[in-house]
Amino acid sequence: MRLARDTLIADSGFLIALFDTREPHHLAAQAFLQHQPRPLVTVDAVLVEVCFFLAGGQRRAFLNAVVAGALPVALPELHSHRRIAELAVKYDDIAPDYADLALIDLAERTNLQAVLTLDAHDFSIYRIKGRKSFDLVSWF
Repeated sequence: MRLARDTLIADSGFLIALFDTREPHHLAAQAFLQHQPRPLVTVDAVLVEVCFFLAGGQRRAFLNAVVAGALPVALPELHSHRRIAELAVKYDDIAPDYADLALIDLAERTNLQAVLTLDAHDFSIYRIKGRKSFDLVSWF
């Protein structure tokens, strides 16, 4: 999958806020998306997390956005699961979830580093290829 250099990595928290009208950051997520032209990308593990937290029409709207191509999903590569396992060992002390590790793998494979997340704590600790920090995009 070819991605533009200005593509933003979308974590679960941002996407849940975008589709769940009850979320405190819902309006901020909508406003951010309306006023920024940068494309988004996520991973399949994030889809699972988001679907778990959304219900009914919100879940359908989210999945329809994925199907329509508004949210491209980068699939893991052959070596991704090995890298995710290595990252799980590296960050064991903060107990990262699989989706976060998959997003780190995505960043390493694509050289993207800008992330939309509510999890600023963990994403400020994670490193891309062991050195580069994530760019925590301010959206709320």
